[in-house]
Amino acid sequence: MISSILTASYLWKDTWKRWLEQPGSILARSVVTIIMVSLSVLLLVGFRMQIERLRTEVDKFGLDNLLIMETVTPMDIANGVPADRFRSIHKWGDLFTGKRMIASATLSNGRNTSIVAYSDNDIRGLLPYLKHGHEVFLLTNSDQEGLVIDCDVQDISFSGITLNPKENISQLIQNDTLFIPLSYIPEIEKRGYAMIYYLERNKNAPDIPTLTGAIQQVIKADGNGKVEIKSAAEIKKKLDMLEKKQSSMRIWLAAILGGAIALIYGVLSILEFRQSMYVSALLKSFGVSRIMLGIRSVIENMIIVNCVTFAVIYLLSKYHDVIFSSLKIQSSADINSLYWGSETSWTITAANVGVLISSVPVFWALRKQVGSILE
Repeated sequence: MISSILTASYLWKDTWKRWLEQPGSILARSVVTIIMVSLSVLLLVGFRMQIERLRTEVDKFGLDNLLIMETVTPMDIANGVPADRFRSIHKWGDLFTGKRMIASATLSNGRNTSIVAYSDNDIRGLLPYLKHGHEVFLLTNSDQEGLVIDCDVQDISFSGITLNPKENISQLIQNDTLFIPLSYIPEIEKRGYAMIYYLERNKNAPDIPTLTGAIQQVIKADGNGKVEIKSAAEIKKKLDMLEKKQSSMRIWLAAILGGAIALIYGVLSILEFRQSMYVSALLKSFGVSRIMLGIRSVIENMIIVNCVTFAVIYLLSKYHDVIFSSLKIQSSADINSLYWGSETSWTITAANVGVLISSVPVFWALRKQVGSILE
C-alpha cells in the first residue's frame, strides 16, 4: 500500500515536472480541445435555442388555432375578388377578423402605429374591446389601459382609448396597433390590405390539418389572391424536423470531437512515452505495473481535457448574450439549462471517450519487455 502511494506520488511529481519543462504539449492539447469543444457547444446550443423558440411559438399560438393572412391588392379589389371568402370557418370556432391597412396612424405623442380596420362583420371578435364604449382604440402593452388618446390618420383626427391586448390576439400584433371602423377610412382601403382570419377551433370541429387542406383547395380552385396559412401543426412539423437534425448532429459532433481528441492526444502521448520509456522501463523493473503507468497517462489527459472543457463551457455561458446577439439569434431559454444540460453532457462525454481511446497506444507500447527497451 505504502509503495503504491510512493509510486503514485513520484509519477505525479514527474508529470508536473514534465508539464513545466514542456508547456507546448499542454498548450497543443488545450488549443485542440478549446476549438473542438467551442464549435460543438455553440452548434448544439444554437440548435437548442431554435428548438426552444419553436416550442414557445407552438405554446403561444395554440395547437387548435389557425391563422390566415390574405393579401388583397388594388387589382384584386378592381377585379372583384371576394374579401370574405374564408369567413365561413367561423362555424368551427371563435373567429377574429380584421383588415390590416397599408397606412399608419400618428399619435399625439408622435409615435406611429399600424392600423387594423374593422366592419360590422368583424365586431363579434372585437366585443371584449368594444364593450368599453369606444369605436377607436389602441391595443398596446407600453401604455396604461384606459388612457384617452388623439390620433391622426391621413390628416383626419380621431379620439380613442388605450387597451391591453388579450392573450389570443397578442400574437397577431407585434407593436402598438390602432383599431378603427372601416367606414372612417374608406379611401385607404382602396390601396389594398391584408385580411386577417384567426380561428380558435372548437373541440368538435375538424382538426387543423383538415381545415388547412380545405382552405388550400379553395385557394387552388379560384387562384385569386396571395394567402398565407399558419398553424401550430406546421410549426410542429418544423420542430420535429429540427429535433431529428439535432439528434444526428449530436452523434456526428460527438464522433468528430472524440476522434480529434483521440488523434491529437494519442500522438502526443506516444511522443512523450518515447521520451520517458527508459524511466518507465526502470519503474517496471522495480515492480511498478504497466497498468499504473498507463493510468497515469489517462488521468493526465483527463485532467487537461476536463479542465479545459468546463472552462470553455463556463466562458461561453457567461458571454452567451454577447455571442448570440451578434449572430442575431434570440431565445427565452434558461442559459444554465442550455449550457449545463444534455447538449454539454454529450460534449463532455465525447471528450472523455476520446481521451480513453487516445490511451490505447500507450497501453500497447507498455507491453514491450523491459529487456528489449534497455538494450
